Amino acid sequence: MRIVLAMVAIVLALASPAFAAKVTLKGDVTYRERIALPPGGTLSVSLIDLATPDKPRVSAKAPIAGPGQVPLTFTLNFDDTVIVAGHSYGLVAEIAGPDAVWFRNAEPYALDPLAPAAPVLIIVNVVPKDEAVPAPEPAVVAPAPSPILDITFEAETIGGVPVARGVVSSLSIASDMRAGGRGGCNSWFAQAEVNAERLIFSAVAATRMACISDEATKQEDSFFAALAATRFWRLDKDHLILLDAGGVELANLGRSRF
Repeated sequence: MRIVLAMVAIVLALASPAFAAKVTLKGDVTYRERIALPPGGTLSVSLIDLATPDKPRVSAKAPIAGPGQVPLTFTLNFDDTVIVAGHSYGLVAEIAGPDAVWFRNAEPYALDPLAPAAPVLIIVNVVPKDEAVPAPEPAVVAPAPSPILDITFEAETIGGVPVARGVVSSLSIASDMRAGGRGGCNSWFAQAEVNAERLIFSAVAATRMACISDEATKQEDSFFAALAATRFWRLDKDHLILLDAGGVELANLGRSRF
């Protein structure tokens, strides 16, 4: 009799419908670059099946509270029924400004969503401008005056190397976004795109005077290369710091005394 009851109990258990369990997945999103979060930015986190990464299983999106600092904490709530046994899963995080995605993790953060092996920390990277994903219907906002406009800055270091004595590499940006200065031997000109954190120059046009020394030629070439790679800026007292897409310092320029 006991054997029969046990068999019946097993059959009933197998026949009963599975009840979905609620799962809460928490973690943090951060980045290593010394770049301020985009004003009016949003954080989105998606749980994806690595076999079909273009079809998120669960997604959450929320505005970043101003002024906002990393790390940013997220919470995903979902039913365990969205998880398919035997499949591999990962998290994709994006930090977006009003016009484009600024940060995204290069590879999905792999994990077992039902039992993460460790605290979840997703490190995102700067999205290069030519890969940035435009946000739908960007808001049109008049740019605020920038504290770096109509000021002449002179390079003190380029690529971490002090400038040569007597060789001036300078930069100024007018309110109409015309940029120019001295490269080291030649005058240069370009158009600039400036906002609260971003700084991008068009292709540089320069005069074609010969440099008086190889040292001056090398400095000018390095300065023009730094301008071409610039994507962000920051001020450190009276110094303008040019940064590349990864937040690496390209040049340190002090405010000219003349």
